[in-house]
Amino acid sequence: MRDRPHSLRPYVDTVRVALVYRDFTGVGVSHVGLGVSAQYTAKTLRHHGIWTEVWAIQSPQKLRERLRAAHASADQRGELRPTHVILAAPWMPSNEVELTAAEFPEVAFVVVSHSSVGFLAADPHAIRLLRQTADLQLSTHNVFVGGNSVKFTEWATEAWGVNAVCLPNLYDLTESFPRHDRRWEGGALRLGLFGANRPLKNFLSGAAAAVVLARELHVPVELLLSTGRNEGSDGRALDEMTENIANLRVTRTGWLPWSAFRRLLRTVDLVFQVSYTETFNVVTADSIAEGVPVVASDAIEWVPKWWQARADEPLDVVRVAKRLLRDPEAPRHGREALRVYVERGVVAWWRFLCPQLASMARAEPAPHTTTDPT
Repeated sequence: MRDRPHSLRPYVDTVRVALVYRDFTGVGVSHVGLGVSAQYTAKTLRHHGIWTEVWAIQSPQKLRERLRAAHASADQRGELRPTHVILAAPWMPSNEVELTAAEFPEVAFVVVSHSSVGFLAADPHAIRLLRQTADLQLSTHNVFVGGNSVKFTEWATEAWGVNAVCLPNLYDLTESFPRHDRRWEGGALRLGLFGANRPLKNFLSGAAAAVVLARELHVPVELLLSTGRNEGSDGRALDEMTENIANLRVTRTGWLPWSAFRRLLRTVDLVFQVSYTETFNVVTADSIAEGVPVVASDAIEWVPKWWQARADEPLDVVRVAKRLLRDPEAPRHGREALRVYVERGVVAWWRFLCPQLASMARAEPAPHTTTDPT
């Protein structure tokens, strides 16, 4: 007789998770944030004993085909069928989510907002799709609305009257960190301003800080700038801000594959990520992993408090930048903040996937210090 499904008897040995993101390339790979985040979340969960796969899917029909094939293969091999499908970002029409959930009643489907509330202004359909998912959560047993941050899921729970699921982005910490952290010693300075150029990413405040640093430090300053994904900004204002500034040179890096981007980070002294609205921010985690400090906004709340600047005040960005450049312990502080964030995130995943998993987790770590270390 067939065992009861995971949905009725949840246990660590019966969990199989598929992290699904939309594949715009048609070849099943991604060098953009959602794909990278899915790969590293899966890698982290697998290191904690949770069977996790990443699926790049082009359409709802392709998702159902993949699930049918996974079920057939699992039955043939005597393996587990998928138990959870986590949809990264609200890209599937809600009627397709409902149709898919009805065909696979023992699979839990979670539509996850990858951004905080403010950032969803960049997607004209996101709020509608998430609200419709919340309605499905009320009327079905296997559809859930979720987010990758507590600040989103607490709001969604209050606003939509359902228990929104918090499934944070995770970052793998098993790879070796650099033996020698980047440390600026007063010579030429390399600054990074990376990611898709969207107005809410606030590239201008970072560029404005670079202009001031070039004038005040009296050293050659190179600002490395991601290009190739201008979304809502043509970059003209940034060009006008940085042109003809003594000691300042802007280098456009293009849009690099993730491994090449990580190698580039190793050559940078400081990174700006002063987004107006944000949750995890994989560029910040990548920088920390390479031993590079980051001037962040308070929207990226998991980094140390003394790394956070007021997003709309470039001189405050300059203040934090100068401090981090002088602080030899900054890389260590960043790694500790990332470690604490990941540990808490794994516990959140375990709590959703299976109550037994949560009881097996280590006690949730105490919050990392938010006071100035000096």
